[in-house]
Amino acid sequence: MVAAGLKKALLLGAFLVSALLATAVSAAVPDTDKIRHVIDGDTLVLASGRHVRLIGINAPESGKDGAPDQPLAAKARRRLAALVEQRRVTLVFEQERQDRYGRLLAHVLLPDGTSAGEILLREGLAWAVAIPPNLGNLKPSLAAENAARGARRGVWSQPAYAPKPAGQLTATDTGFGFIEGTILRHARGKHVIYFDLAPTVALLVSQEDWKKFYGGQPSSLVGRRVIARGWLTESRGRLHLRVPHPAMLTWRD
Repeated sequence: MVAAGLKKALLLGAFLVSALLATAVSAAVPDTDKIRHVIDGDTLVLASGRHVRLIGINAPESGKDGAPDQPLAAKARRRLAALVEQRRVTLVFEQERQDRYGRLLAHVLLPDGTSAGEILLREGLAWAVAIPPNLGNLKPSLAAENAARGARRGVWSQPAYAPKPAGQLTATDTGFGFIEGTILRHARGKHVIYFDLAPTVALLVSQEDWKKFYGGQPSSLVGRRVIARGWLTESRGRLHLRVPHPAMLTWRD
């Protein structure tokens, strides 16, 4: 009798957590499916064959084309696999349901309603990322990351992931990472605002994102020291890091 009551309470709790998260992030109806395979710490394959990229996190990269794994990439993959592989999970969607690679974008909830992504963040096996318009679970994600950072767990104890000074970057320093520097100047393009950290390194904020999430005058950021996270890309000998939301910036002044 007690066991039956406990099971019923757990199921009800899972339902309520799923419902609350779904309401918070989107009006989309949650989906369920079984996890066939975990590719890495933030990507998995469903039994239906669909690929899913977890919303709000980025895990260390597994090596490709002969390159070695990044530190803790294998541990992140194993941890996600232990949480979800061969289990039926709930997928909660936000406004944008697919990325440019055709993968589903979703929060993955375990049978008890816990977010798999938040577990990885709390254990230091991933970083929080804020990619509009899917921002519904940003606050809990940042709280989970802050807990790991405060305890120096996982990626937060790895020298390889320390912020790199913008002035020391080269054209080969692409991919996800943290860079730091002082904003030297800003310039407006047709659709983008550029914030230079070095002669060949700039942060990019779209005009649309600036109006939605930043506000004020871009000139107010000149002279401020910042750590930015995101994906560095190279174009014509310059490195750009798009910063779509202020949560991707940590101010050091």
